[in-house]
Parts: sequence; structure tokens; C-alpha cells
Amino acid sequence: MARGIPAYALGGLIILVGFIASLSLILSIPSPLTTVTGYLNLTANAYLGFGSNLLVVMGVNNFNFPITELSIYIPRTGTNITISGEIPSGSYFILMIYQGLNNTVIIAPGLSVTGYPGNLANLTRSGFAYGLNATAVVYGVVKKGVFQLTTQDSGVIYAVPLITNLSRPILRVYIFQMAPMGSTNITGFNLISLGQVVGEVKCNVSEPIPVLPSGPTYFAMNISSINGTLRPLGVWYYCNATPTTSLPSLLYLSMAMRYVYTYNTIVIRREDWFPVYIAPMQMSNT
Repeated sequence: MARGIPAYALGGLIILVGFIASLSLILSIPSPLTTVTGYLNLTANAYLGFGSNLLVVMGVNNFNFPITELSIYIPRTGTNITISGEIPSGSYFILMIYQGLNNTVIIAPGLSVTGYPGNLANLTRSGFAYGLNATAVVYGVVKKGVFQLTTQDSGVIYAVPLITNLSRPILRVYIFQMAPMGSTNITGFNLISLGQVVGEVKCNVSEPIPVLPSGPTYFAMNISSINGTLRPLGVWYYCNATPTTSLPSLLYLSMAMRYVYTYNTIVIRREDWFPVYIAPMQMSNT
């Protein structure tokens, strides 16, 4: 004779199923502790050279959780790239896309980049604002924003000086030649602080630093030292400060490049100034 499930067992089973259903419902409701808040701050500038162009995108993660993926799309150029790697909350990031006549170089310190860089030559108007779409993945949540890409004319070179860790006075410098022909030699550089006390430091290098259209020249220097070695170039630099006897503070810091550009019989000697970006990044710990 078949026997049914005892009443006490059936009641326990109903309670167990009800508990599991309640637990699933609780887990499906977003916790206030994991709600994504904040925003993405992003600025984009394109520097139009003499046949070469440079896009610099600087941003900061103002969300309360890390950004694990960031996609950037520029309709005008067709640029459609994805930046992968964790960008912690409160941390900066920078993306540089340099295009010459026959080459493209993409730089994103501490991050990886995939996708199509587009054609920066389509940015034909200087002093103009184009649209830029950004999509960030934050704690599994997709956040979208629309930003502006502004353009301006560039000189023979363009430099991007960065300080990525305020506790380590290391200045990282990327120098791009914005002409597809000829070559540039850096003969020295200046640092100037326009804070409460104006101070300027003039530095010479022991040998010229070449900059070619094939890609950027990179070096790092300790700005708390009067002289030292430019890494990874191994070139010595010597500084003297005027009117103060020490290097300037980090407040309103700018950097000048003194250089000689040569193409056949054309020789141009110039000094161009560039702002120093203060951008604390995760990669600065490496």
C-alpha cells in the first residue's frame, strides 16, 4: 500500500522552498552598499600637426567603484577603442593616439587598448569641438556619457609631461614630432612654477635627445634633484635655478622644450611650453 509524505516532512519541505525563494529574492535586490554612484570626468584634445596628429584623452574615475572597461567612440574619426584594466575610484588615466603618415602609436600607461584607432586626419577644423561618446563598465553597471573633443594647431613637436604619483617626484615626459619629415633634437628644457613664488629651472642635457616621426620619445626624471639621468635614455641633465636655488613646486607647473628641427636645408630653433599634468594613477606604483 502506497504511503504519502508525512505532514511534518511536507511542512518542512514547504518552509525550505520558501526560504530559498526568499533568499533568491533578497540577493536579486541591489544592496545600498553596492549601488554605483558618481560620474566619469573626461577631457579630450587633438593637436593637429604638419601631417601628423595627436589625440590626448585624460580622465578620472569619479565613480565609487573601479572602472573595469571603458569604450571610446569618436564619430568624426571612426575611432572605436576599448580600454581594459582596473581604473580605481579616484584614479586618473590617460590615452594618447599618435598618427603619422604611415604609422599609429597608442599609449595608455598601466592599461591595455584594443579596437580601431580611426583616422585623426578627419579632424580638419582647428579650434573646433567634435563629439565623443564614452561607455564605462563600473561594478557590472554600464554608464554612458557624451563629451567634447576640442582641436588646436600644434607646433613642430608636442610634449605631454605627467606626474603620476605625488609622493614620488618623478616627471614622465612623452615627446611627439608633429611633422612626418625631418628630425628634431631636444637640447634642453625648462621647468617653471607660477605659484605664490615664481621659480624657474633651466636644464641642459649632455647630448641631444632625438625625436623622430616614427613614434614618441619617452623619458623620466627626478624633479627633486638638480641633476641626474633621464631614464630610460641614459642621458645626463644638469640644472640651474633662477632666481631661486631649488626646483619649483608642483603648483601650476609648466615645462618648456628647447629643440632644433632639421629638414634638408631648413633649420628651426625653438622653445615651446607645455602644461604639466598632475594625474595620480594606479600605474604610478610601478
